[in-house]
Amino acid sequence: MNKTLFILLCVILNLFQYLPKNGLAQNLIPNPSFEVYDTCPSSESQPNNFQLQHALGWQIPTLATSDYFNICNTTVVGVPTNFMGYQVPKEGNAYAGFGLEFGPPHWFEYIQTTLNSSLIEGNKYKFSFYVNLANGSDYALEKIGAWFTPNVISSNNTLPLFSTLPQIENTTSFITDTVGWTKVEGEFIAKGGENYLTIGYYSDTNNIDTLRIKPFAPTVSFWIYYYVDGITLEEVESTIVIPNIITPNSDGTNDLFQLNFQYERTTIYNRWGQQLFESNNNESYWNGRTTSGKEVPDGTYFYIITTKEETYKGFVQVIR
Repeated sequence: MNKTLFILLCVILNLFQYLPKNGLAQNLIPNPSFEVYDTCPSSESQPNNFQLQHALGWQIPTLATSDYFNICNTTVVGVPTNFMGYQVPKEGNAYAGFGLEFGPPHWFEYIQTTLNSSLIEGNKYKFSFYVNLANGSDYALEKIGAWFTPNVISSNNTLPLFSTLPQIENTTSFITDTVGWTKVEGEFIAKGGENYLTIGYYSDTNNIDTLRIKPFAPTVSFWIYYYVDGITLEEVESTIVIPNIITPNSDGTNDLFQLNFQYERTTIYNRWGQQLFESNNNESYWNGRTTSGKEVPDGTYFYIITTKEETYKGFVQVIR
């Protein structure tokens, strides 16, 4: 064997000992940048012609018409120039787009995909995607989010999906950048069995958060549109964290005996062994009160936390 090649092989093999035990992180999103397609998109999506579905693995869950943009098109859904403005992809040669118009009538678009594998109960996942406000938008939004569900989301209207809160949602500021890409990211604990991802805006039509970015015209428009690209979902190695102190004084900091992992049962006892609190299957976290709602005095309390794999026992101090 060539000496140089042998040395290089030894270096590569040595590096493997520093990789995570579960190997390199795997992106669970299929076609995450919309690069792979069966047919070049030819137009904007229409109710009977959903162009987004040409990007393999992606679909539209409602009657509202999200779009697919690709450099292979040289007209209305091209890249970087298209019917909503001008934008270079975050990566590759394509991206998706969704818009909304608050009326009535209301028009809310979403994009959806099936994950490469089901999420595992109790495991932590990190999710991120990039959005860009299209030049043709009249307003900007803040609460763009991602919803992971065990079953496919399907709706036969154009109304917003607001039956639940998404696991990941931008709440930092209005996304107004029409030049660069804004990253939306976060981590969450899976309930288990989530198979689908749906990206869009989750709210009811009475509480839409908007920021006007164009001067009012004689005919007021309410159109908002975002490009989407670079979507990543990865499992992260979780470190078990159990608080040893809580300060339930309603200041929004350290008020709860909050756990960062999935549990089957949590019970809290006082020094005489009397049970003060019980929660099953992550339904709630202890807030320094008894089950009847009475505040417990400052002091030290005993907990037992049961998961599918382990039982944790210890003490937590309450200081108001």
